[in-house]
Amino acid sequence: MAVCEIWDVRGRLDHPIDYAENPEKTANPACAANARYSEADLQAMGDVMKYAANGDKTERQFFVTGVNCDPATARDEMMIAKAQWSDKSEIVCYHGFQSFRAGEVTPEQAHEIGTKLAEKMWGERFQVIVATHLNTKCLHNHFVVNSVSFADGKHYHDNKKNLRLLRKRSDELCREYSLSVIEHPGGRKKPYALCQAEKMGLPTRDSVARQAVDEAISKSYTLKDFGRQMEEMGYRVNFDPNRKYWTIIGKGWQRPKRLYRLGEEYTKERILERIQENPYTVKFARFAEPTKTVKAIRIKASLKDAKKIGGFRGLYLHYCYLLGILPKKRRQNYARLHYLLKDDLMKMDAIAEETRLLCRNHIDTAEQLFLYKGSLEAEIAELTEQRKRLYSQGRRMGGKEKEMIKTQLSEITEQLRKNRREVRLCKGIEARSGILKEKLQTIWADEKEQDGKEQMKYEHRRRSGRTDRPDESGRT
Repeated sequence: MAVCEIWDVRGRLDHPIDYAENPEKTANPACAANARYSEADLQAMGDVMKYAANGDKTERQFFVTGVNCDPATARDEMMIAKAQWSDKSEIVCYHGFQSFRAGEVTPEQAHEIGTKLAEKMWGERFQVIVATHLNTKCLHNHFVVNSVSFADGKHYHDNKKNLRLLRKRSDELCREYSLSVIEHPGGRKKPYALCQAEKMGLPTRDSVARQAVDEAISKSYTLKDFGRQMEEMGYRVNFDPNRKYWTIIGKGWQRPKRLYRLGEEYTKERILERIQENPYTVKFARFAEPTKTVKAIRIKASLKDAKKIGGFRGLYLHYCYLLGILPKKRRQNYARLHYLLKDDLMKMDAIAEETRLLCRNHIDTAEQLFLYKGSLEAEIAELTEQRKRLYSQGRRMGGKEKEMIKTQLSEITEQLRKNRREVRLCKGIEARSGILKEKLQTIWADEKEQDGKEQMKYEHRRRSGRTDRPDESGRT
């Protein structure tokens, strides 16, 4: 099985290298004819090639091949082709990859397949570098493709049609080498932030939806029960048996979610099976909840002078409690959270960091936050000037004195990093605090409305269940 992707590389500095200090690399092979491309453009192409042909990843460049070019002079040859056809495009090259399943191919096979794919896909018109990386569990090929053809000067277009063709030819080669192929691709890729959150174990929209579906299934005996349980957790459902895909949509979502996309356990057929597997037992409902015994703890102290935490600290601490961040080790049922809180589940780390900053520095008002941020910015400016002076002194000194200056520089750099991070947190609080306050007001209003509905429902049941009502004959 091989996964393929490709994207454009424009004239930008993604991975800085010591390009400016190398006179051999700054020299333009096409002289004045290639004046359209700046050093940044050339450096962007050089960065990509250096990454693709990294000796630490390719075992000393043993698995590096050039198609229509020599790997040692590929950048210069590509720039000559651009100059020959007076290319003025912002896209300097294309960077692609082909990744194999772990343990399915040897490095030699992976590189051979990658070279054949490059020849089939671009070999007639474009210059390509193929490099096989061995530094991960999944062996993968990198492709660096010149954006302009050396044969006719026309551009390669990174569109859906060419991407489908790339994946089709990759699958053909995988079958030729008896490798597995993805028969039913999953469709759109997951966003990067979502993938990272899932790797870190943070709750996401999909994980919360799975939790809600699992809880609803565990409490259901029929499809109707399942739909009602989901609606109680704030989801609108469409479980029409005649529909090919069942969908749910939560409050605040822009579009519905097909349940089968949550995993194999959430297809229409599997959900029905899981509901049928539940033991059919009689469900008993209490008329009144049992009274809970409350332990009384006596403390010799006075609460007269105790102050309620308000302002920014109170706002953030309460929000952390609702999200389940506080108290520590508290198990939170994310499926039952208010839909506005669910939107911030992936931001819990940032909210927790901002809360710690507010509590550590006792910041409750916007004025206090502004003053604290100003003090940090002033300290940053002072430390930056101090670091510049030390850099100048270090150039003129040697021996132990230079080592002492290096130690001071590392301490200043660490303090600058810490201060800049806290400045970013202050800016985050300024932007987020108003939003959190609005969300809390909406949550309180919704809870009050829900409590009113529950009270009316209870009162209706109480009145309809009275035994002392007079009957038609007037007896009680």
